[in-house]
Amino acid sequence: MGRKVLIVACWFPLTLALLAVNLSLLVSLTQKANAREPVTQALPLRIAASSYGTEQVLGASVTAADARALLLTRFLKTHNSPLTEYADYILDRAEYYNIDYRLVPAIAMCESNAGKRIPSKDSYNAWGISVETGETSGAKFPNWLYAIDWVSRYLRDKYFARGITDLIDIGAIYAPPSVANGNSWANCVGQFMEEIQ
Repeated sequence: MGRKVLIVACWFPLTLALLAVNLSLLVSLTQKANAREPVTQALPLRIAASSYGTEQVLGASVTAADARALLLTRFLKTHNSPLTEYADYILDRAEYYNIDYRLVPAIAMCESNAGKRIPSKDSYNAWGISVETGETSGAKFPNWLYAIDWVSRYLRDKYFARGITDLIDIGAIYAPPSVANGNSWANCVGQFMEEIQ
């Protein structure tokens, strides 16, 4: 009888302690998942696959939002892009800055064949940022993560925050010579955005 009383007496404090540990772990993980801070300093080149926005899928149905990372990874992999391993991060930054997730990789495709033809190997500049007509160099970023964050924020601040959301209007500012060529930049970006879908 004394043994049963001892088990019951230990059961309740142990249960409460485990409940407190689980709740603190849940709060910690929730805060970490919600803390989508922008990258403000150079980060190491290695990253783990992002868990932001992923949920366990039950059954056989997958919504379009679930497939975005897969679509983006497939697109970048098909084009042998060095950005392939950063597909989740591109999606994460697009969500954070509230821009279309296809825009950053589509611009990279038009400007540098998705990062394969950049001004220099150490520039990490797949978007033609600060490359003026006739010049061969442009902005240098310390790594792909920093570059993706910078370009995503730039697109939000320079265009979307000012109400410039149409590709033709963006192209007139981003690549002014393309306007005289039938909006070739906007057509190129639009074509690759559709290919990602």
